[in-house]
Amino acid sequence: MQNHYNYVYDNITNTYNFTTKNNILYRVAFVIDETFSTISGEEIPNVFQIVIEKANEETEPLDTKVSKTIENIVERFFLRVENSLIYVCYDTDQKAKTRHDVFERWYNKSKSQGTIIKINKAIEITVNDFETQKLYTALMFHMENSNYEKLIHIYNKIEEVLNAEK
Repeated sequence: MQNHYNYVYDNITNTYNFTTKNNILYRVAFVIDETFSTISGEEIPNVFQIVIEKANEETEPLDTKVSKTIENIVERFFLRVENSLIYVCYDTDQKAKTRHDVFERWYNKSKSQGTIIKINKAIEITVNDFETQKLYTALMFHMENSNYEKLIHIYNKIEEVLNAEK
């Protein structure tokens, strides 16, 4: 028995789509992220941000096949070793830490650990004199990625650059 849902790639929306046993539609997209190029002042190719969207508003009971499906999609993404992925959990609904922890558990249980490196960073951004916002982020890249040292260096500068723009 298959341990993940069947999914299809939609060429129009550039998303992977799958529907769960509870009839919940998920979309997974890899969107080009220019942050690393902007910070470094040079073109850093193949950096993407992953976007995982539940298209329905219903609360879904725990379904392990959802994480297995996303894991399968991410593994497919890293078949191209030069791809790198930044994952950002925005805290607009006060659930960023929970989403980040779910992503972390997935990685810790995945077979990708042998080939995919994952670095976590909680970034504090100064919004104004009275408010800061915390972003939970992760950078993932294939251990054979030829830009891995540059990726790590730039990733470690993101918080400083974002706060310097104020």
